[in-house]
Amino acid sequence: MDAIFWDHPVRIGTHGERCINGPEEALQYLSELPQGGWFYERARNRCYGALERGEALDLSRKAFIGAAIEGSLPILEDGPERLNQS
Repeated sequence: MDAIFWDHPVRIGTHGERCINGPEEALQYLSELPQGGWFYERARNRCYGALERGEALDLSRKAFIGAAIEGSLPILEDGPERLNQS
């Protein structure tokens, strides 16, 4: 199976930034967190759905961001200049 990536990675951290590029990496990251919470479960379901059933990637990304916020993880925003780089 080919790797599936989001249009824009989710950057997490303050002292050691980590880029999460897609639902597979998101599932790995979620497995490293304390389990529980509505957003955590939603993110797992959306990421599995994107990987196994071809469900919408943007929904898995949004759900992962929700889980990160729920877990009080800092999300680093990309500025427009960074988003335009390819």
